Amino acid sequence: MAKVQNSHLQKEARRLLEEKVANMPLDTEERLISISNSIEAALRKKDVKIKRLINKVDEKFKPGSPERGMYEGFATLSFDTAYALYLQNNNSALVLELQGLLERFCLNALEDMLPIDDKSKSIVSSLLEKKTLKDVASYMESLGSWTSDDVMFALELTKLRNGIAHKNAELVSRSKLVNSDGQNRHYESIHSMMSMVDCAEWIVRTMDLIIKGSGLSSPSYIKQPRLYARYYSYTAVIDELYNLFLTNPYGQKHDPRLEAYVNHKLAHIFVIGSEELVQKLEVYRSEVLKFHKALGDDNDDLARSIYAGFDKSLNEVVLAMRKDLMVDHPGIELIERQHLIDIKPYITKA
Repeated sequence: MAKVQNSHLQKEARRLLEEKVANMPLDTEERLISISNSIEAALRKKDVKIKRLINKVDEKFKPGSPERGMYEGFATLSFDTAYALYLQNNNSALVLELQGLLERFCLNALEDMLPIDDKSKSIVSSLLEKKTLKDVASYMESLGSWTSDDVMFALELTKLRNGIAHKNAELVSRSKLVNSDGQNRHYESIHSMMSMVDCAEWIVRTMDLIIKGSGLSSPSYIKQPRLYARYYSYTAVIDELYNLFLTNPYGQKHDPRLEAYVNHKLAHIFVIGSEELVQKLEVYRSEVLKFHKALGDDNDDLARSIYAGFDKSLNEVVLAMRKDLMVDHPGIELIERQHLIDIKPYITKA
C-alpha cells in the first residue's frame, strides 16, 4: 500500500511541476497574463456551459411555473457571483460560494421559522449565531423542509467546502461529489480536480434547497385558504382540460362513465370558482361531451368542427382562472397555458 501511495505522490508531483512550472512562465507579469488567457479560454466555452445550466434549471424548475419564478427571483438577488465563477470554470471558489449561500439562507430561515414572538426570536438568533450548515441541516429535515437526500447533499457540499477552504486535497479528492481516486495530497491539486467537475447540477440543487429551506416552497398564496384551494383545484385539472379528457381511463368511445368522470373532476371548481369561471367551464364541459359523442359515433367531421373551438374556449377558461387567483395574489400569473392535444390518433380518418 505504501508503494502505491508513494507512486501516486510521485505522479502527482510530476503533474504539478508540469502544470505550475514547465507550462507556466515564472515572471509575475507574464504569469498574470497567462492566467488571464486561461480565464478567457474558459469564457470562450460559455455558450456550452450556459446551455448546460439552463437545461438543468428547466428540468428542475419548469419554465412558466411558480417554482421557476421563485428560482429567478432568488438568482437575481444572490447568484450573480456563483454564475460568474461557473462561467470561469472556477469551481473551487464556486463551491465556497454555494455552500455559503445555502448556509446563510438556512440560518435566516430558522430564525424566521422557529420563534413565536420577538423575545423568542432574539433567543433563537443567539443560539444559531455560531451554528453552521453542518449543525442545522438535520433541523431542516426535522421541520419537513428537506428530505434525507437533501441533508446528505448539504453535508457533502459542506465537507467539500471545508476541504477546499483548508487546502486539504485528500478530503477534496475523497468527496462523493468529486470524481477522483481519493489519493491526492498536495493542495495545488485541488483546483485541477475541481476544474474537471460539472457544477451545473450543484447550482440547481443548492437553489432547490434554498427555496425549500427559506420557506418559499410554500409561498404566501399557499397560506391563504381560498387561494390555496383554487390554485390546487385549477392546477389539478388543467392538463386534462387541454387533453380533452382523452387520456383518462374513460376516454373511450361510448363509455357511459365519462360524463360522471368529467363532472367529478370539475365539481370542486364549480363550488369555489368565480361565476365567470363556472360559466366558461360549463360551456367547455358541454362542448367536450359533444366532442366525445361525435368520436363515439365516428362522426369525424363534427369532431373536428368542435375541436376547432377548444383553443378559444380554453383560453377563456385560463384567463378566468388567473383572474380568480389574482384576487388574493395580484400581479403574478400562476396558471400556465398548455398545448391542446392532437386528436389525429383518436379519429377514424386521420
